[in-house]
Amino acid sequence: MAEIRVEREQVSIELSLVEKIGALHGDLFVPRLAVRSVRIVEGPFREIKGFRLPGTWVPRVMALGTWRRRDGRDFVAVYRGERGIVVEIDARQGNYQRFILSAKDPDRIRERFAATT
Repeated sequence: MAEIRVEREQVSIELSLVEKIGALHGDLFVPRLAVRSVRIVEGPFREIKGFRLPGTWVPRVMALGTWRRRDGRDFVAVYRGERGIVVEIDARQGNYQRFILSAKDPDRIRERFAATT
């Protein structure tokens, strides 16, 4: 599962080797100031909009990669049975508008974001 690191100046999404292969993408980095909002979601699959290009998708099991929509792109690393977190990004400061990620403890991740503001 992708690991989210929240530091004072940067947010990083560190992917496992399997995730990098499935998403056809490396680790992601965005300036901390580019984060507009962070919210916890019970059903992260419901947050996914648009079409996958590139990446891997097994319906209701896992989704990895880039999802493109009319108004932007999202990076997705979502797994069945896990709660999730949605990180909204200022489109002018990154390649993605949202990170949609499964997380073992999304409450702790949200607290890390709050602690670095």
